[in-house]
Amino acid sequence: RFPPEIAVKVTLLNFMITPQGLQDQLLGILAAEEKPQLEEKKNNLIVEGANNKKLLKEIEDKILAVVSSSQGNILEDETAIQILSSSKVLSEEIAAKQEIASTTEKEI
Repeated sequence: RFPPEIAVKVTLLNFMITPQGLQDQLLGILAAEEKPQLEEKKNNLIVEGANNKKLLKEIEDKILAVVSSSQGNILEDETAIQILSSSKVLSEEIAAKQEIASTTEKEI
């Protein structure tokens, strides 16, 4: 947005940060300085949480596709039943991972 000669001379501030976001950033900086392994663990938890949310979204989309493409009684469609069963197992695994991640984040 700004020409390079202006951008070099001034510091642009973004005042859109929330107090919780600022607290998380400062905690991250402090943890990285004092206990780098905890900061790395926290970053891994964040990435894992994002991946889990992505998987849940994919599961939802798959279920919606099966339900919308199903013709007749869905309980008679073997493919639909297998997809729904595997989706249930996967979503339970993700919920367990998220529970572990939240307790680990509280420890950090």
